[in-house]
Amino acid sequence: MVREFNCNKIKRTFWPFTMKDIVDENGKVKEKGQKLVVRMPQKKVFEAIKEMEIGPEDEPTAQDSDAVYSLLAAVLSNNMNKRIVRVEDLEDYDIEECTEILNAYMVFVDELKTDPN
Repeated sequence: MVREFNCNKIKRTFWPFTMKDIVDENGKVKEKGQKLVVRMPQKKVFEAIKEMEIGPEDEPTAQDSDAVYSLLAAVLSNNMNKRIVRVEDLEDYDIEECTEILNAYMVFVDELKTDPN
C-alpha cells in the first residue's frame, strides 16, 4: 500500500524573536519591539549564511558588514507575520547585535538539525 506524503502536514518549528524597542533621544521607549515568528531558512538564506561564515583569522570589512545587515534582514523577513524587514529597519542595531542575533538563529537551526524528531 502506497502512503501519500503531504508537504502541508509537515510539523514546523519556529524561532520567536523580538525586535529592539524604539526609543526617543532621552532613552524613553516610544514603541515596544515587534514580535516576529521566524521560520527555518529557505535555500537562498541558507546559502547566504554559508557564504558569510568568516574564520576568526579573517578581518571583517565594510563589505562584510553590509552582508551581515542584508543577511539579518533576509532572516528576519522570513517570518509568519509576513513583515518585511529591510536593512533600513536595522539602522539602530550595531554590528555586535547583528552578529549575536545571527549566532542565536544558527543555534536554533543547528538544534533542529540534531533533533531526531
